[in-house]
Amino acid sequence: MNKRISRQMISLSLGGILILLSFTVFCQQDADPLKGWQDGRIDPKFTKIFARDCCGVTGADGDYSVLLPDGRTIWIFGDSFLGTVNPDRSREKKKPWFIRNSMAVQEGDSLRSFYNVIDGWPSSFVIPPGAPKGKMFSEDTLWYWPGDGFIENGKLKVFMSLFNQAEKGDWGFRWQSSNIATFSLPDIKLEKIDHFSYPGTNEIHWGHAVCDGDKKYTYIYGAEDKTKNLYVARAPKGNILAPWEFYTGTEWLKDSKLSEPMLVIQGSEQFSVVKLKNKYVLVVQEGGFMSGEICSYYSESPFTGWKNRKVLCHVKLPEDVVSTKNLFAYNALAHPQFIENGELLISNCVNSFVVEDVFQDASKYRPVFQRVPVKKIFEK
Repeated sequence: MNKRISRQMISLSLGGILILLSFTVFCQQDADPLKGWQDGRIDPKFTKIFARDCCGVTGADGDYSVLLPDGRTIWIFGDSFLGTVNPDRSREKKKPWFIRNSMAVQEGDSLRSFYNVIDGWPSSFVIPPGAPKGKMFSEDTLWYWPGDGFIENGKLKVFMSLFNQAEKGDWGFRWQSSNIATFSLPDIKLEKIDHFSYPGTNEIHWGHAVCDGDKKYTYIYGAEDKTKNLYVARAPKGNILAPWEFYTGTEWLKDSKLSEPMLVIQGSEQFSVVKLKNKYVLVVQEGGFMSGEICSYYSESPFTGWKNRKVLCHVKLPEDVVSTKNLFAYNALAHPQFIENGELLISNCVNSFVVEDVFQDASKYRPVFQRVPVKKIFEK
């Protein structure tokens, strides 16, 4: 296999965003310990919406969602497959095999995909300035993997983490910086990309969760690269590019190097902080490698006092695949705009350690959606 292709597919097989670096994942081998667990309920509607066979994104990870002011939802994806899925669910191999990021607008039960086509080549929706464009496999040298998004002053803002292939070899990709992409609404056109730098004693990837839940501040959350402890910063509401303040465990300071964890857990790098029933709710997959626990905490504050840990459910794999061998699930996220009958919608990504699996069956690289009762979060 061409080394450039190999690097791309290895990063995909690890779920896009640093799954190698101790993400909380569930690895499925010969037996399936999730079978028979009575916890989350698979949502067939959303599973069907994301089971696309053509005409845009047909498989992706990341799976953030943001409610737009007009009532639509924008989905934000990491590594994304385009092209045709055959009736037997095998995936057409196109060049490039996948792109690094994309988006899709949901209107009712339909999705409309957003990505670039440059000189005839499908390309990511957001491309780093100075990156090679329009060449086969160019995006294995410099790319953005997205974080969470939010609405500010009528614009869509999305955090973008810059990665590059810093060293030779399959695991040579490295995090470079945090950035914010701004999109106009309702047309979702990229207007600008802003870079920011807040160095810390430990490397913290900011922007993997955002909560805009009070009147004064927007809260930005990040996970420390090695431990996955969770951190929080804040910016004045309506001005995310203003200087941030960082929580030290007791106070807010402008020096990012003094930031301390708001919660010490072994969690996934992608997680959610949302406001439900006038409380702040953290939903995160945790427990370490080989674990599949999707947990919640809640607090009266968006930055401290997290309590009442609950195992809401466990990560799920596709129910209708012939074999779940080699599959793993990771990075659970909450989607509160789709609460129905008192049940919260939660997604987790699915992938395989064997690259060929995702071409033989497209369902092995698509999100799985399940529902859990909101009241379970607040039960004592």
